[in-house]
Amino acid sequence: MTGLLAVWLFCIHTVPVFADRAFNDIEHSYAADAIEAMAAQGYVTGYQDGSFRPVQFISRQEWATIFAKTLKRTLNDKDVITFRDVSPWALPYVQILQKENITKGISDQLFGAKQNMTRQDMAVWYARYLGVSEDTRSASISSFVDQFDISDYAQTSVWLMERLELIEGDTNHYFYPKKFVTRQDATLVAYRVWLGGDDLRERAKRLLESGNGAGTTNQLPSLPEPDKPVVDLSPEIRPQPVNPEIEEPERHSSKPEPPVPDPKPPVPDPKPPVPDPKPPVPDPKPPVPDPKPPVPDPKPPVPDPKPPVPDPKPPVPDPKPPDHSSDFVVDEVVIKAPELINQPETYPSYQLSFQLYKEGQPVSIPAASVTSVTYTFSDALGVFDKQGKIAHSENIPAADGTIPVELEVTIAKPYRVLKAQTKLIVKGMTPPPEDPSVIRSVYLATYTISQATTLDPAAWSMPYVFHNAKGEVIPPGSLPSDLKLRIEDSSEIFDEDGHIANLHLIPAVNSVIPFKIEVESPSQGIHFISDAELTVVPGERKKQYFAVSIMLQGQGGSATTVDQIKQARQLLMDHFGPNLKVTWAMENSFVFVDTNRPQLKQVLAYVDQYGDEVGIMDGYPNNLHKLPIWEARMSEWLYMYRYNALNELHQGGTMGSPSVFESMDTDQYRKYLPKSLTSFTVNPEQAQWLKDHYKITSAMGWSATQYNVNNMFGEGSPLMPYWSNKDNPIVPAQGLTDNSGIVFMNSVTIDPIGSRYTEGSSRWTLHPGDPNLNEKTDAAPQLYIAQQYLDNPYQRLNTVNYMSIILDINSFAQKHNMAQIWENFVKHFPADREVEIVGVDGLKQIYQSSAGSNNDRSEFSLMFRGSGIETPTGSNNSPANLRYLWTENASQRIILSKEDGDAAWSIIDFTDYTRSPVPKLPYNLDKNTDVSYVTGRNFKLNPTAPLTADEIQRVKDRLKEIYFAEEVKYQ
Repeated sequence: MTGLLAVWLFCIHTVPVFADRAFNDIEHSYAADAIEAMAAQGYVTGYQDGSFRPVQFISRQEWATIFAKTLKRTLNDKDVITFRDVSPWALPYVQILQKENITKGISDQLFGAKQNMTRQDMAVWYARYLGVSEDTRSASISSFVDQFDISDYAQTSVWLMERLELIEGDTNHYFYPKKFVTRQDATLVAYRVWLGGDDLRERAKRLLESGNGAGTTNQLPSLPEPDKPVVDLSPEIRPQPVNPEIEEPERHSSKPEPPVPDPKPPVPDPKPPVPDPKPPVPDPKPPVPDPKPPVPDPKPPVPDPKPPVPDPKPPVPDPKPPDHSSDFVVDEVVIKAPELINQPETYPSYQLSFQLYKEGQPVSIPAASVTSVTYTFSDALGVFDKQGKIAHSENIPAADGTIPVELEVTIAKPYRVLKAQTKLIVKGMTPPPEDPSVIRSVYLATYTISQATTLDPAAWSMPYVFHNAKGEVIPPGSLPSDLKLRIEDSSEIFDEDGHIANLHLIPAVNSVIPFKIEVESPSQGIHFISDAELTVVPGERKKQYFAVSIMLQGQGGSATTVDQIKQARQLLMDHFGPNLKVTWAMENSFVFVDTNRPQLKQVLAYVDQYGDEVGIMDGYPNNLHKLPIWEARMSEWLYMYRYNALNELHQGGTMGSPSVFESMDTDQYRKYLPKSLTSFTVNPEQAQWLKDHYKITSAMGWSATQYNVNNMFGEGSPLMPYWSNKDNPIVPAQGLTDNSGIVFMNSVTIDPIGSRYTEGSSRWTLHPGDPNLNEKTDAAPQLYIAQQYLDNPYQRLNTVNYMSIILDINSFAQKHNMAQIWENFVKHFPADREVEIVGVDGLKQIYQSSAGSNNDRSEFSLMFRGSGIETPTGSNNSPANLRYLWTENASQRIILSKEDGDAAWSIIDFTDYTRSPVPKLPYNLDKNTDVSYVTGRNFKLNPTAPLTADEIQRVKDRLKEIYFAEEVKYQ
């Protein structure tokens, strides 16, 4: 950008210094000395390759870090609400700026951490630090040519920063408020503020109190460079190096002529002042002339700190006053030069100049001393004449060449010769303005992505922002029609279009996902690749549920006791809180005897106090009981339950009568009715009988997964709650015509590795009270598997996220290791997870509210790894080197596995739930009869059967639906 920043002389002392810089790329930076000073203080840092990258844009979080470090501000306060997109290294610095109301971010949750900082926002941050608030309003405005482009919220801030001489515009006095700030710009401004110290705030206060900017300001403590740079905070667009040597004439001091406090210039009075009986006092009007000639100062001349007193002699600094008309004291000279562009038409107007200094302060030559000052410019190439004009343009080197320039200034009285040297870098011709719609850079409009467990991949997209050569955002309507973007992601999380391809590969919170964005437009002739990254942040988790059914069984001395009931619930409440609900599933023998009335009374108290559920528990009803026996057992259960739990409703001789249920189906007693069946295997007719007679439409147990009684087996849905088929509970209904109206769900979903899905692996459900775990009591394998449910990457896709379990608390009391395992499982269950404990029917209602009355919207996916535990028998194991992906919906169940080191996943099960007709589940006591619902690649009957083309396509479609695109072996 011609004229911006390139006007600063690299060498502002008498001898230029280029070697031994702290960074390898700041030799030609106008801010090199400031960068080194700030680096020495630890306020700025470079990169591992030794570079500083001075012309790279600075992000908001990088600027916040420099800002806070320079002002020695830091904070680590957990009470401060932090932004989600701030990197950990920048967090303490952003926190303090947020707490001190210096910045508020771009929203309640986003700081815009990696967005580029703009010039006007830099001014606003510092102005807030210096005392400007939202209520601060000044009648004055900045003097910049483009001050009307400054946003309203930044007007006062820019005005203040200009008056404090912390920022300036380009050589044409344009500020460019909305352009981006480079790292060298930011460092230089921070350096100035750092040098200014606490005095800045006092000066700012006086300026703000003056209201119109008329207040006197003090000059900032001078930089190590006597010549103050023209600060350009706009982006460096061109690839050519910045010219650090040259500066526009008269730009070092904004006031080339000394300030005149009076219409008449002050001159020394040749006659001494006449003594006055009253001592003179400082006059707020024009100051008393000082014997010394006035010098340029940011402040208008003020009265001498010591008021004049009656004296026969004029006030002079020395006993012998010098000849004021010819004496001129300075101690340094600096060459000033405009940007020299290798462009002949600019040569006639080109002019070198210089600036004199005394003790680091700029000094102008008084009119009386002009004739006593002579100067001579010279250069080794013979380009300039003695007055600094171009005399031999043919000697000007090519672009990026240098001209060693020397200056000698002679002052007659007192005699003094000052010399200065510099190297003037020649710049190439300014290229014509580029079409503002041409893309030169691309950025992401977001810098974060939620962790997989909280991410809805269908709603997430990768938004882009395109900038032109000036760093301006290109409106979407101005983008080329042939624009093509392609994402290169070695982590395989994103596809080429920037969509989520492998949801489960998104790493943990605070991880960074790096990738590249390839941009191409043939019409604009552009093709470049830009680096990008996304930081993984926590998101809003979907609610998770844990369905608990506690069995109550036995009578007499073997019955579940009141203390066991109380202890079981108290253990859950101690960890999950009192607002949980469980199912108390009671078997016939338990409700049959009046000695168990205290236990029943306790259960009813929990129903009243917490909303717990009553349920029916029956062992293997399909195998043991034909329908008439089943009807008799259920009638007996309800009759005896009413007799011992609600004796006031008892009517003798009514067993099997509808009146038993009807007496309880009232507003007062309905809450005590059984709501669910906890069982193992149940026949469709048995389930239908409970629905017709007791309005029970919830069933939990192995009835929802497989038959394994007397070697009978079948396979259903171990993971997903579903409305069952009216002819077969292990098959999801495909529509209203085959919907039983009963929801089935599995009882223990803690390690759902299927029977012999993979060689050497068998189904072993890691029950927290499993007696086959030897004497282990730490519950580590169960907690390991449960954690995988809680951190399942597919949570946002699932209809409902749940685990469920059936507990035999009476058996726990008999086996110490079982009781300890369950207790440790509860006590060490992750406390940072929002998990709601519910009963069996409560889970059904949650599922129904999400899925409706059919399975059309039902789906469940889970990725997990085996626990690595083997049972003492050696026949059941859960290999730790195997990963599984289990996914299903109403149409099919698909199970993939992958052993560590394998290149691709294997399909180990495909079950087609849409197959017709569905085999009707009979009453069957013949253990040799297989009642499995066999389709596709069944793990029992056809474990290696080839899949058809249609089945392979269905697998591919399903995997795409759940955002899984890793390599799969389809045969």
